[in-house]
Amino acid sequence: MKRLLSIVAVALISATAAVAQPTYSEFGGSLISPANMKYTDALKFSQQEHTYMSARVAAMGGAFTSLGADLSSMSINPAGLGMYRTSAFAISADLGITTASNNFAPAGKRQTSFAFNQLGTALNLYQGSGALVSFTFGFAYNKLADLNYDESFGWRDDGVSIGDFFALQMEGFPSSVLSYNSDPFRNENIYVDEWGGALAYQTALIDPVKDAEGKETGMYTVTGVPSDAAVAGSLRTRSRGSVGEYSFSSGLNIANILYIGATLGIQDISQTIRYYYAENYTQPSNHPAFLDAMAYAPVESNYGSGVNFKIGAILRPFSALRLGVAYHTRTLTTLTRDYGARMETWFMPNNTGDPTYYDSETLINNYTYNYSSPSKLLLGLSYSLGSRALVSVDYDIVWNRSMTLQSRYHWEEENFQAGVDGDLGTSHNVRVGVEVVPVSGVYLRGGYAHYGSPFNDEAENYADDGGWFYGAYKRSTTNYSLGAGLRFASGSVLDFAWTSSTARYTDSVLYSFYGEYGTDAGGALITDEVNSPIVSDTKHRKSVFTMTYSLLF
Repeated sequence: MKRLLSIVAVALISATAAVAQPTYSEFGGSLISPANMKYTDALKFSQQEHTYMSARVAAMGGAFTSLGADLSSMSINPAGLGMYRTSAFAISADLGITTASNNFAPAGKRQTSFAFNQLGTALNLYQGSGALVSFTFGFAYNKLADLNYDESFGWRDDGVSIGDFFALQMEGFPSSVLSYNSDPFRNENIYVDEWGGALAYQTALIDPVKDAEGKETGMYTVTGVPSDAAVAGSLRTRSRGSVGEYSFSSGLNIANILYIGATLGIQDISQTIRYYYAENYTQPSNHPAFLDAMAYAPVESNYGSGVNFKIGAILRPFSALRLGVAYHTRTLTTLTRDYGARMETWFMPNNTGDPTYYDSETLINNYTYNYSSPSKLLLGLSYSLGSRALVSVDYDIVWNRSMTLQSRYHWEEENFQAGVDGDLGTSHNVRVGVEVVPVSGVYLRGGYAHYGSPFNDEAENYADDGGWFYGAYKRSTTNYSLGAGLRFASGSVLDFAWTSSTARYTDSVLYSFYGEYGTDAGGALITDEVNSPIVSDTKHRKSVFTMTYSLLF
């Protein structure tokens, strides 16, 4: 019970009406709560991999904490910049094919994207014969996370409509404040997460309940969908975006034994999620005028930037062995979220007359948040077998509970922090890479990576027991990779990589698209007031093909 309260209360945004206090206290879901910032949003933008950098790094599973001479080092361990003996320029591009599947769509929905994921240069500015062997300055853009995917869901649930949720949500609001003329989307007593309920009233999806004297009772109902109607629902979700980082780095080579480096990183975050939810109804033949269909389309756009600092060192006690360590500070981020929604309904008379169509659209709500993403420690070890083979192993520790949020709403900060403290823990990531040189100038590579769950043991156990979440949260990602490289006498290098990635979002965890919970007058917990469709076994499977061209000069 404690776990249910913790997960749901923080994953959702409170929407208590100022004009009346409903018996329930929290509600939300994928379709209801995209307007406000939650700790899982900050977590999503910080769950970054080494898959989208250079092809060499991707092919070796991202195990590059103790390696260097690659522009990706600026975003992993800047000490690797000190391993450059010459200057270099590199450009990388990737083709990603993502298939998102779930219990409603086991075959999944495929989405293909193309992007330039790395561009930069490393300038070897000093070469000496003393203790300081070299100094290298670098600037690069590295993609850290890919947020491109399409999802689809479809179900049939007799008698249950999202309108039932909106009717509950609007309980206590007089209909006069929800009308067009009252401009509810500028009413400070109606929170942004309640805009869907206002749309439902304006499109006649819900109507006020009146007593025998014709006075409103403060309750709402879905008059166009009787209890014995069959409801078929569907949801399409389209996400586009990425997280990238612009790095300003420097690296020192001290006696070919110790390499140290530092990076100032400026992150760029961009994501737009479009939801298209629809319901169609099979009505009893004796219903005089019924709702034939409805559509609801919320849109959430996020864009912002953040700044962090990275320091690192690589120790090379003898030529074959390298030990690496790097620390990434929290990324201080300013994120702006735009949110708006549109709703349409179609009523079909059973007898005579033309169909009736309603539509309404909200304003665009614009709000800026300041939050910090987790800090992390990277450890690496690599060993080379002469010039013919190389093995590298990385281990990361990510302190997810170091996240914080600043908002003008104190309750929002409290909910965010309660979720961080109650549900998150320390992530443990492991990466392994191998490189073999069968003949001079030809490189064959392979890699493995596992990015662990950000949730603590209590939340993980709750999830494994089939616990209820109001959102699809990424628990882990497992990658397998292969690649090859060609180095030419002219100083140019061409690298290729293929990465197969599986991100598990729910496994046995359940979540709903909409729903609410709260307490009754006696303080007992009420759940499942609305029978929202249940999603499980959500996975994002991705194939990423990367090519990098480098020029040493």
